[in-house]
Amino acid sequence: MKVIAHRGAGSITVENSAAALRRAIALGVDGVEVDIWPTRDEGFVVLHDADLSRLAGKPGWTSYLTLAEIQALRIGGPIRRKLLGERALSLREALREVGGKVELLLELKRTRHSSAALAWVEERLAQILREEGAVDWTLVISFDHRSLLRLRELAPEVRVGMLVAGEWLTLWEEVERLSPQVLLPQWAQTNPSLVREAHARGLPLYSWVINQPDLIVQMNEMGVDGLITDRPAEALELLGRRQPRSFPKRTEV
Repeated sequence: MKVIAHRGAGSITVENSAAALRRAIALGVDGVEVDIWPTRDEGFVVLHDADLSRLAGKPGWTSYLTLAEIQALRIGGPIRRKLLGERALSLREALREVGGKVELLLELKRTRHSSAALAWVEERLAQILREEGAVDWTLVISFDHRSLLRLRELAPEVRVGMLVAGEWLTLWEEVERLSPQVLLPQWAQTNPSLVREAHARGLPLYSWVINQPDLIVQMNEMGVDGLITDRPAEALELLGRRQPRSFPKRTEV
C-alpha cells in the first residue's frame, strides 16, 4: 500500500511548502499530495485555502491575486508562527522540487461559480505539466469532476483521479464517463465492497485522510492501494517500512 503525505509533511512543517515536500520525500513516502489554486495572471500557487488569512495572516482571494503578490507574503499559519518565513510555491517550483522522485498528487481547487473566468485552467495546467516533463509522475485530482473531464478531453495523456466524499447515487456512472486512473474516496466511505468493485474495474483506490493507527492497518488489510495521511512517518512504521524510533535506555538508579 502506498503512503502519500498529505500537503507534503504538513503536520510537522509548513503545509504545501518546499520544506514539507523535502521532509516527506526524505521519510521514504511513495507520494506527496499538494493543493493548487489558479491565480489572476493564469498561474498556479501551491496553497490549500482560497483565502490567505489562515496561512498568511492577511485576507486575500488567491484567484484575484497574481502569483507574485501571493509569493510576496510569508506563510505559516496561526498555530505555527515560529515557522513563518516560508514562501508559497508556484506549481512549476513544486514540480521541480519533487522532480519525479515520488508520485505527486495535485489537488486542483476551483470555484464553480467562476467557471467562465477560469476557462483557461485545464489547458494551462496540461501545458505546464508537459513543459516540466511531469506528466508521467503526476496525478491531477479534484472534487470538480467537470474540470477533470475537460482536462481528459484536452490532454488524454494527463492522469486524473476522482475525489469523492459522502454517499452517492451514480458513482460508477461517473467513473465510466471520466475513466480516471485512480478513485479517491474519503476514509469513511472506504469499505471492502468498494475496494472489490474498484479493483474489478481495474481501478486503484487511494483513501484520504487517514491518521489513526487502527485505520491505517484496516486499510492495508482491506487491499486499499494507497492512503493519504498527515502522519507519513507513523504510517511507514506501522507498515514495516521504516525503523521504529529508538529512545535512550533508562539508567537504573
